[in-house]
Amino acid sequence: MEGTFGVYGDAVGGLLGPGWWPVWPLSTRYTVGDVCSVHDGQLLKAGTLKTLGVPIRSTRSGHHDSLVHDSQGAVAVTLKASGATGPLFSALSDVDAGAHLRFTRDRTVFAAFPGMQESGEPEPYRLARPLVELYFRKQWEPGWVAVTHVLTAASATVLISEGGQAEAELRLGAGVVAGPVRVADLAGQVSLARSEKIGVHWLGDTGATPFVRVVRLRRRWWHKVDADFAPRQRIKGLAPRDIPVRLLDQADTDPGEVIEIADPDELPPGAAG
Repeated sequence: MEGTFGVYGDAVGGLLGPGWWPVWPLSTRYTVGDVCSVHDGQLLKAGTLKTLGVPIRSTRSGHHDSLVHDSQGAVAVTLKASGATGPLFSALSDVDAGAHLRFTRDRTVFAAFPGMQESGEPEPYRLARPLVELYFRKQWEPGWVAVTHVLTAASATVLISEGGQAEAELRLGAGVVAGPVRVADLAGQVSLARSEKIGVHWLGDTGATPFVRVVRLRRRWWHKVDADFAPRQRIKGLAPRDIPVRLLDQADTDPGEVIEIADPDELPPGAAG
């Protein structure tokens, strides 16, 4: 399927509110302090703050939550407990537990992320000063972002249809569920027993990081720095030019004028803003 990230990002982007970026592919693992470039709305790892000499702090929430997305009801989910049967199930035996999914529209997303836990930098705006220093010394690109918060899921399942009336049967691992099956269980030990018109399936990926938050330098800030202080660094081989005190003072006293929590729906770096 072409444009998988576009379909997936459009479906789950915004589910958690402004500032949360969907991650694709789910095999990519992010941690607090990762540095990324942005290409067509997708985050691509470019390094870490640690390697750039910036210490990062990260605290982990004690809360766990689950997220299930059915594209506003466009995916009908019928759950099956072990020992039960039904007309929708042709690949699952009586002893199997699992579910039948029917997609009523083309390019529709079903996603389940149980056991999500947040880790994050408790004071993201404290990164303003080190990013000022890095940018002035040409060690930070204006299009880069720094990961400040990560949601880690105990497991993850994503299916994307490539045609109307697509369907799938998912089989849960033996003994995974003792009792009624929940939709969130479909992201655990699960396999695809049967599918029709399913373009992408990503099943039971443990430890996925499906959502992150990032900060970046404000465009108007780095545009002004480029205009006022070009070139930012002396000729190669000489000591780095001292960073103007007023830039450091601004980062310390008004960091929100220097960096911002970036939203995936905003214009790309370099656009007016």
